[in-house]
Amino acid sequence: MKRIWKQPMFLLGFVFIMVMLIGSFVHAIFFDSIIPKTPFTYDENGQLEGAPPFAPFEHSFLGTDMAGNHLFFYILMGAKYTMLGTLAVAFLSFGLAFVIGIPLGFVQKAKFFQGFEQVISVMYFIPASLIAYKFLKPMMMEPYDGFPTTLAFRITIEVIVLALLLVPPAAILMANETSEILKKEYVTSSRVLGGRGWHLFKKHLTPQLKESWIRLLLMQSIQAVLILTHLGVFEMFFGGTRVFYGLGAEPPSPITFDWASIIGMYYDAIMTNMAWLIGVPLLFLVLFVLSLIAIANGIQKSVRASMPKKDQSSESLDVENADPSDEKWFELLKKDA
Repeated sequence: MKRIWKQPMFLLGFVFIMVMLIGSFVHAIFFDSIIPKTPFTYDENGQLEGAPPFAPFEHSFLGTDMAGNHLFFYILMGAKYTMLGTLAVAFLSFGLAFVIGIPLGFVQKAKFFQGFEQVISVMYFIPASLIAYKFLKPMMMEPYDGFPTTLAFRITIEVIVLALLLVPPAAILMANETSEILKKEYVTSSRVLGGRGWHLFKKHLTPQLKESWIRLLLMQSIQAVLILTHLGVFEMFFGGTRVFYGLGAEPPSPITFDWASIIGMYYDAIMTNMAWLIGVPLLFLVLFVLSLIAIANGIQKSVRASMPKKDQSSESLDVENADPSDEKWFELLKKDA
């Protein structure tokens, strides 16, 4: 663990995420998530000088929307929902894929696995955001009488649904990687000498697939960000969409103001001169993804640096490449088993 904190890339990503999370919780706990508003500006003589929307650095750090709401505080308010929601989806989907994929890798030659893989491969051609929209719309769109469920319940259900949609491809990928490791000569030799499932997982799979699992977790996080952004464009916002009814009703708005939802809320501004309304939350989403990539790269470098020169995986590689006529070959097999 100490090696991780010496990785500059890890520190950059970690600091950005922690600063945004701490700022978001401070804004929620001590300032009740209040969004300042600048409806009009006046000169020294009291004459009307300007009206919203204001561009960034004009009367607000990141500008305002058409109603004068400061975009910076929307970003601060939604940071905790964006980051924690994304990580919850990623870790849950990775955990389920791990539980399913590793055992499947041990039985990949079975006929049922081949049929399962063919069925799951169809999901590569169906956007997960469309499936999520179909399943979540009845619960996430506010009815006329208001939401019958709590915000925590809706967020929990949405996280579970998104995680389940990301599980099948990840489980197949993990099963294929597991199967490839199990096909190596030194692993089959270990099996012949009595190596069982837990031994193979601990001694062979874990050392070989650590970096692959980190990459998969990163991929799940990026996929979660993409799906949330697509749902935001469809006006299905994270945690629920506040819908206004009646003549002259306002457009739908998010409840959590996560960054993907902010993009969806201001999506119509993409064809106007108010591009910052989309550009600002999009920039923070990009920074969040880059932070996740930096953290993953830092962890991978730390894992490589912490591995001893003569660890179990290197011994296994020696078994694979050694001459069977050499006495050390059988000794390594005995130690491996």
